[in-house]
Amino acid sequence: MIMEFNELKEVWDAQDSKPLYQIDKNVLQVRIANKMDTLLHFTSISEWTLILINFITAIVMILLHPFRTGVNLFIYLEAVWMIGIVVYLVISCIQRIKASRRFDRSVAGDLDHTLFLARYQVRIAQIIRWNFLPMGVILILSGWEAGKLVSVSTVILLSFSLAFYVTTKGYQVNRKRVAELQALKEKLETEM
Repeated sequence: MIMEFNELKEVWDAQDSKPLYQIDKNVLQVRIANKMDTLLHFTSISEWTLILINFITAIVMILLHPFRTGVNLFIYLEAVWMIGIVVYLVISCIQRIKASRRFDRSVAGDLDHTLFLARYQVRIAQIIRWNFLPMGVILILSGWEAGKLVSVSTVILLSFSLAFYVTTKGYQVNRKRVAELQALKEKLETEM
């Protein structure tokens, strides 16, 4: 069937008044909420993993080297350092949870919350990466005091190199995530 010119003109005019594309806010909010939930889950797991690893390692270091004369003091210094990391991580976790309550449940609020979580992950990764330096120095001094400098230094170099590689990958992923989320936020702010 052939449309009359007036019908065709009406369809054309109706299309001209509509935007070529339109952001579906519901779909966008679901996608952002899914990213936020995934990042929140990953953040909780990484925080608790770091807390448990440092706490258990510190306790094992203290239990394997009971307080007595002639014991390597650097082992205790390392254990205290690790307990300090645990305290810092617990305080950071509590502050993150409190800060998470200030975000509203909207597209912009969920996006800001997701961006906050990604930046928090980057900060924790940076702190853990820089933490290797003092921990390594303390352990090397421990090996030096025990007369096992070469063997202790080799183990530290290998284990810290592996840990640094893993944390670097996590750091890079989170930095990329922050950049993507920031670009999305800027795009949404200009379009809304």
